[in-house]
Amino acid sequence: MDLKEVNDLLIKRGKARGKPIGISLFRDAVPEGYEPIQDVPCSIVRYARDEGRKVYFDADHHDCLVGVHHAGIVPGKREIVSGEYLSKTSSFFTYDAAARLKASTPVLPTGMVKAIGAAPLDEIPEGVQVDWIIVVCDPQHANMISTCRLAREGIDVYGSFGKSLCGEIFAMPWHIKNIIVTCGDQGGRMHNKIKKDEIFVVIPFEYVDYLPFTLEGLKVDVKASRKMTKPAHSSFWQEKNSTTPEEDQKEYEKEDDEAGVVKFTMSWNEDASSLLKNIPEGIVEMVVENSEDFARDKGYSEVSRKSMDEQMAVMGTSIDEMMDSL
Repeated sequence: MDLKEVNDLLIKRGKARGKPIGISLFRDAVPEGYEPIQDVPCSIVRYARDEGRKVYFDADHHDCLVGVHHAGIVPGKREIVSGEYLSKTSSFFTYDAAARLKASTPVLPTGMVKAIGAAPLDEIPEGVQVDWIIVVCDPQHANMISTCRLAREGIDVYGSFGKSLCGEIFAMPWHIKNIIVTCGDQGGRMHNKIKKDEIFVVIPFEYVDYLPFTLEGLKVDVKASRKMTKPAHSSFWQEKNSTTPEEDQKEYEKEDDEAGVVKFTMSWNEDASSLLKNIPEGIVEMVVENSEDFARDKGYSEVSRKSMDEQMAVMGTSIDEMMDSL
């Protein structure tokens, strides 16, 4: 995938809030087109994401010694490395806790890079290498984006809460070469104007080709899944009038020609039917079965917009939010 394709996918299917951005480690010199900031290093995310600017920080252009320390650009002061800038200036950090936290927060090798830049993913200057991508989105879509490697390789996503944002987005990706989901610390969230329901997802560039597998073309064979996972005493088998899961499995093995065909077991009124037109083909069957199960449990004679609204409310969401997430 090229950068434009990745950008469009993260916006359309990943529901990125603001622009997805490319982070570049400048090891020798800063390319033309990037402007320096006199701000905290982590704020390059905000400048690129919200303002569409191409920016960088280095030893001479920044406003936080913690950020340039984690970027390996400036050696950390004793108070920063020891965590005393946290324990001696707050009422809640103990000395040991702050020291242990800073000791476990990653730092790029000192002197490895001259600067770190950020730019909108669809506006990366020609010849500039993107080392990783940062997306800000809601937790639901962060889950869909971040599990792309998990689905292809079975490698767990790295996640964290409250740790220094600059360490998590500038150093951790280099150290672990893995997808990262992080809330960031309060300072990092504040400097990037992150809303309470937004989190950061960091995607090393080598995994971008995995993104389509969890963001588009989703297909779930609900019937096959339930046959493989429902225990013998489940009502699923009684509803199918099957004597045993083993007998039904033999029948299932002969049903390949019916794969992908959505079967309705209840009436759907016009409002409910119209909603299905906007559901991705790969998950229509799952939506139909879940909606019918809910309506049937409630004693309704048909699936309606009302029954679907009630179902979404039980799940803590709404139809509008669900449709927006698809």
